[in-house]
Amino acid sequence: FFSPLPFLPMPHTYSTMLIDADVPRQSNTGFAFLLAGVAVTSFTAAVALGAVLGEAVKSTDLYAPSVLSSPSVIATRDVSVYGANDRISPRDRRVRRKKGIRKDIEGSEDRPRLSVFRSNNHIYGQLIDDDKQHTLAAAGTVEPELKAELEGKTPVEQAAVIGRKVAERAKEKGIEKVVFDRNGYKYHGRVAAVAEGAREGGLVF
Repeated sequence: FFSPLPFLPMPHTYSTMLIDADVPRQSNTGFAFLLAGVAVTSFTAAVALGAVLGEAVKSTDLYAPSVLSSPSVIATRDVSVYGANDRISPRDRRVRRKKGIRKDIEGSEDRPRLSVFRSNNHIYGQLIDDDKQHTLAAAGTVEPELKAELEGKTPVEQAAVIGRKVAERAKEKGIEKVVFDRNGYKYHGRVAAVAEGAREGGLVF
């Protein structure tokens, strides 16, 4: 005979090894079922209490979805949960900056907007009349007639050439004053070189 739990006393048992008469032995099966029933009842009550408390917390301001239990929260990155903006690409960040800049900058026929665009290999500058949505003058490193002038120069030096070329073409049309639009890019490197080249060419901004 054995006890289901070592620290619990066992009921009285009899062994036929001590006496010659056949004495019925008491079984442990009923006692084991009793303990199992108590354990199951306690577990069920704990689960029910947890469910009740969980529903009560959901109705308060303390509730926030768990990241581990809600994979959809990770996928959507709900702003109300994390208090942060969704992750966006560098291009989308530039577009956001561009829209913010354009709220304060607008070109006209008398004072067009000098907009800069750069790619990995080339850079462009153009003078835009936003009132008529028309490009008045432009220059870029892709132009075949500028190939000889740009050959052997660094990207920043090429950008300065483009700035001077835009200023030259603007003067041919009587344009001297512009507003500079960095187009959402940071003002450094090739973008700043276009601006400095345009100033060297005589444009005022």
